[in-house]
Amino acid sequence: SGLGLRADETALRAGLAMAGVPLEAISALVLTHAHPDHIGIAHRIHAKSGAPIYMLPDEAETLYTVWDRGFDGAVARLADWYASNGLAPTEASLDTGVGTSFVGAGTGGAENATATPMLPIRLPPRAAIHPVAEGQDLRLGRWSYHVYWTPGHADHHLCLLREDGLFFAGDHILPRITPNIGLYPHARPNPLGDYYASLGLVRDLPARLTLPGHGLPFAALAQRVDELRRHHEERSATVARLLTEASGQRQTRDGVDGATVARALFGGRLHTRDDERFALVETLAHLEYLYLAGKADRSEQDGPRRYCAN
Repeated sequence: SGLGLRADETALRAGLAMAGVPLEAISALVLTHAHPDHIGIAHRIHAKSGAPIYMLPDEAETLYTVWDRGFDGAVARLADWYASNGLAPTEASLDTGVGTSFVGAGTGGAENATATPMLPIRLPPRAAIHPVAEGQDLRLGRWSYHVYWTPGHADHHLCLLREDGLFFAGDHILPRITPNIGLYPHARPNPLGDYYASLGLVRDLPARLTLPGHGLPFAALAQRVDELRRHHEERSATVARLLTEASGQRQTRDGVDGATVARALFGGRLHTRDDERFALVETLAHLEYLYLAGKADRSEQDGPRRYCAN
């Protein structure tokens, strides 16, 4: 449901008009996850139509705990996290007036993040939320949809498979860019491991057409899943190599922080503070995956969290 810009509602109404449906006639709204580019005008849709809003219950809780104070409150909580993983105070502080470290999280990560003006997040009333369960069959209109819990991009992201093979993928599977898989504070400990499991869960679904949260519909779900998995496996291998190279240098034998690895991984593609932050959380997801798999060591004494090859 967009970021909440006036243009979002205008575009939605125009699209509905093509189908001969006024916004006020919407009878259900499903929020795949609680990132701002997917919740922005949910309150308006509900206010105009009275439509119930369906989410996995833990993601609904995230909706209210993260965004209860809008962008200002949400992004301010990240500054310590960035600093504890190696960003300098000027890079870690969120004083740019731009909420991009959350906004771009749905749009392909560090390579694809774009600046978006900070917005007030208006939430629908809690009473409008109707929790759904993993594995539930949800009846919407004349169709039945099966609910899948697909953590990775968001801890409690959901996808829906309609009984005729239409697959609503949200930001779990994107056609041309890679969903941002980042490690954030107070989240599940292994987002990349979660993502691999979630990719396996949906790979062989009988989906005739996949509808992504960004980009155009596509048909080859299994092929795209394999491409995404291969991309992340290659990136993890690169991160492991960077740790091994760092371990051979006298000044980094005690390990390197995530920000240092991110700069080596992304090189000259980092041009803004938001680029640095996106690269950091993506890199941390790979570092934690390697650490939890026993392929890297981690220490958190005397300064930023540090990683090294084992």
